[in-house]
Amino acid sequence: MKKFIVIEVVVIIALVIGFLVGKSLNSDNPINYYRNADRAWQEAVKTDIPPVTLDDFDQKRLQQVRALYREVFDKYPNSDWADDALYQYASRISRSQEEQFTLFRRIINNYPDSQWADDSLYGIAVAYYRLGAEASENNPELQDAGDTYYDRSFAFFDQVIRDYSGSALVDQALFNRAMCYYGKKMLEPALEQLSALTNDLADTLIIHEVIYYIGMVYVEQRKYENARVEFRNVIDSGHKELSPLAQFGIAQTHFSEANYEKAIDEYEKVIGNYSATKSAEDARFYIGWSYQRLEKYDEAILQLEEAIELFPHNENSSNSQFFIAQIYHAKEDYQGATEAYRKVMDNTTIDYNTRRSAQYRIAKLLEENDDIDGAVGAYQQLLKNFPELHQTPSHPSNNINENYIQKLRSEQL
Repeated sequence: MKKFIVIEVVVIIALVIGFLVGKSLNSDNPINYYRNADRAWQEAVKTDIPPVTLDDFDQKRLQQVRALYREVFDKYPNSDWADDALYQYASRISRSQEEQFTLFRRIINNYPDSQWADDSLYGIAVAYYRLGAEASENNPELQDAGDTYYDRSFAFFDQVIRDYSGSALVDQALFNRAMCYYGKKMLEPALEQLSALTNDLADTLIIHEVIYYIGMVYVEQRKYENARVEFRNVIDSGHKELSPLAQFGIAQTHFSEANYEKAIDEYEKVIGNYSATKSAEDARFYIGWSYQRLEKYDEAILQLEEAIELFPHNENSSNSQFFIAQIYHAKEDYQGATEAYRKVMDNTTIDYNTRRSAQYRIAKLLEENDDIDGAVGAYQQLLKNFPELHQTPSHPSNNINENYIQKLRSEQL
C-alpha cells in the first residue's frame, strides 16, 4: 500500500511542477509570440524586395514569398502583421479566384480596422467586374452574359463608397460603379452617372477617364458628333494613355458613318501623333479596310500587306490576310486570291477555323473556274488537314465530304 501512496505523491508533485513550469513559460509567451511574428513578417518583407508580382518570371520566388506571408497570418493571427500579410498574400493570387475572395473577406470580417479593409473590399469588386467583362467578351451573343457579375461588382463598389467614405478609393469606386452600367449596356444610366461625375471628380485625375467613356457611350448610341466632342476634350488634356484612344475613337466614328476619306485622315493622325501606341498599329489596318470600302483595292492591299509585315502579332493581322484574299477575289484576280488564301492556310499561328476557311476558299475558287481536278485535290486536302468541322455549323466548308467530292468527279465525266 505504501508503494502505491508513494507513486501517487510523485505523480501529484510532477503535475504541480509541470503546472508551475508551464505557467512560468506562458508568462513569456505573449512576448515570444509577438517577437516571432515580427521576425516572420520581417523575413517575408525582406524576401519580397523588390516586390514580386503575379506575372513575375521567377515563379519559384513568388511561391516562396507567398509561403512566408502565409506563415505570418496562419501562425500569428493575433499579431499586428496578420492583416498586412493576408493582404500581401491575397494580392499575389489571380484576381477572381475564390481563394482570393475568401482572404479579402477574412480581412474585412476579422480585421475591420485594418488599413487594408477598404482595399480588400475594392479588390473583390474589381474581381467581379473583370469576371463580368470576361463573360461578356467570351459570350458576345448573350446580351446578359456578365450581368450577374456586374451586379455583384456594383454592390461591392457601392459598399466601398458607403462604408469607407474617407478612403482614397472612393473616387475610383464611383467611376467603376458607373462602368458597371456601361458593361451591362445600360447606356442611359451609365451616361447619367458619368455625367454627374464630371462635377464630382472634376479636380481628380479620373476625370479624363470619365470624359473618354462618356464619348464611348455616345458611340454606342450612334451619337457620333457628341462622341467626337468628348474625344477632342480628352486629346486636348494631353492624357498619355487616353489621348491615342480618343483620336482613334474619332476615326472610328467617321468609319461608322461610312465617311471613309475622313476616317483615313483621322487614322493617319493616330499614326503621326502616337506612333508607338497600340492604337497606331490598329489604325494602319483600318486605313486598309477604309480603302477597300472606297473600292481602292490596290491601295487597300498595299496598306494591309504593310500593316501585316510591320505588326504580324496584332490581332487584326490574320483577319487582314484573309481580307486581302477577298479583295483579290472582288478584283477577279483569282491567282492573287489563291496565293493570299494559301498564306493564311500555311500560317499555323492563325486560328484553325480561319485556316480551314482559307483552304475551302481555294478549293471553291478552283471549282468555280472549272478546274475540277484542282478542286478535288483541294477539297481532299481540306478533309485531310482540317478534319474537325468549322465551329460555325452553317459554314459551307462543313458541307464538304467524300460524297461531295465523288459527285464533283462524276459531273466532270
